Amino acid sequence: MGAGVIIPFLVGRTIDRIRHGRTDLWPLVGAIAAAGLLRLAFSVSRRLIAGRVSLGVEYDLRNRMYAHLQSLEVAFFDEQQTGQLMSRATVDLQSVRFFLGYGLIFIAQSAITILVAAAVMIAVNPGLAAIALFPTPVVLWAAYRYGIRNRPASQEVQQRIAELTAEAEESISGVRLVKAFAREERQLARFSRTARRVFDQSMVSTRLRAFYNPFIAFLPQLGLAGVLLVGGRQAVHGTITVGEFVAFYGYVTMLGSPVRMLGVALGMSQRAVASGARVFEILDRRPRMTSPPGAPPLPAGDGRVELHGVSFAYETGEPVLREIDLDVQAGRTVAIVGATGSGKTTLVALLPRLYDPTEGSVSIDGADLREVDVTSLREEVGLVSDDPFLFSDTIRENIAYARPDASDEEVIAAATRAGIHDFIDGLPEGYATLVGERGLTLSGGQRQRVAIARALIKDP
Repeated sequence: MGAGVIIPFLVGRTIDRIRHGRTDLWPLVGAIAAAGLLRLAFSVSRRLIAGRVSLGVEYDLRNRMYAHLQSLEVAFFDEQQTGQLMSRATVDLQSVRFFLGYGLIFIAQSAITILVAAAVMIAVNPGLAAIALFPTPVVLWAAYRYGIRNRPASQEVQQRIAELTAEAEESISGVRLVKAFAREERQLARFSRTARRVFDQSMVSTRLRAFYNPFIAFLPQLGLAGVLLVGGRQAVHGTITVGEFVAFYGYVTMLGSPVRMLGVALGMSQRAVASGARVFEILDRRPRMTSPPGAPPLPAGDGRVELHGVSFAYETGEPVLREIDLDVQAGRTVAIVGATGSGKTTLVALLPRLYDPTEGSVSIDGADLREVDVTSLREEVGLVSDDPFLFSDTIRENIAYARPDASDEEVIAAATRAGIHDFIDGLPEGYATLVGERGLTLSGGQRQRVAIARALIKDP
C-alpha cells in the first residue's frame, strides 16, 4: 500500500522533468517500476497470509463447533433441525471466513490508503487537499448508515438460507417416502416457497447495496471535480506545476477504489456478524448434562437397576413418565410393555443418561447416575434402539463402532450371536460391504441385527 501511494508523486516528478526538457528519467521510471513490483509482492503476500489465517479460523471454528455439538445433550438435538445445524457449520462459517480473508483486508487497505494519501496531499497542497477530502465525512456517515440498515437484512438472509438447507436435507433424507406416496410435486412446491423467501430477503439486502455502494463510490468524484477545477486553474497560472497537478489528480483518483472497497467490506461485515452470531449461539450454549467435578467412574457391580419416583417430561410436552418405581435385579430380563407413546423408549434412554429424569433418581448398583462420570456409565451400557442408526461405512466398521479395537474374530462372534453372520458371509464383499447412508441398503431386520451385534461386541 505504501509503495502504491508513492507512484503518483513519482509520476508527477517525471512529468515535470519532461516539461523542462530533461532526459534523466531512468531513476524515476525505475523507482516507479520498483514501487509497482513492491506493490505486487505485497498484494500476493497479503492475500496468501489472509487466506491462510481465514481458513485457519474457519477450520478451528468448525472443529470447535463440532466438538461442542458432541458435548451437548440429546434434548438439544430434539429441538433442532439437522439442516439448520448443517447451515451454521457450513454456510455461516464460510461467511465469517470470507470476511476475515477479504473484508478485513479491504477495510485495512482502504483505511491505510486513504490516510496515507490524505497525509501526502496535505503536505503537498493543503488547500487542494481540503477540496479533495471534503466528501469524506459524508462517506463515513453513509457507510455507517449502510451498516445499520443492512445488519437485520443480513441476519434474515442467513436464517432463510438455514431454512432452505433444512428443507433440502429433510426432502433428500425422506426421498423414499416422497416417492412411495408420489409427493414429488408437493416437496418441490415446499422447497420453492422456501427458496423464494431466500430470494425475497436477499433482494432486500441487494437493494440496499444497489443504492449505498454507488452513492459511496460517487462522493469522492465531487472532490475530484473540485480538484480539477481549482487545481487546473492553479496549474495554468503557475501556482503549482503540471506534475504536481497530475500527482494530485492521481491521489484523488486513488481514493476512489478504497472507498468502493470500503462499501463492499461493510456489506461483507454485516453478513459475517449475522453468521458469527448464529455460530456463537451454538458455541455459547452450555451443556446441561455433564459429570460433576471429580465424579468417580461407575463402580463395578452386578448391574442392578433401580428407579425411584422417576418422572420425565420433554421440554415441549406433557409428562411422559410419572412416579415410576422399578427394581431390576442383576441378570434378570425385563420386558416393558405399554401403549404407543407411553414412554418405553424414554425409560430405557434414562439408563445411559441420554436424558435426566425431571424428578426422582436412576441408579445402577446403588450409584446415582447423576453422580458418576457419564463416559464411564455409557461404556457399560449397551443400547439397541427400535430404529437403529448405521453409518455410511462397512458392516464391519458399524459392528466394531462400540469397540474400534475389536479383532475380526470378535466382530464375527458378535455377528454370530446376533444371528446376522450367515447373511453377511453370503455377501460378495462380506464384512467389507458398504451399507449406504443410514444403512438403507439393508432391510429393517438386518439393520436391527447389526445394531444388536454392535451392542454385544461392547460386552456391557
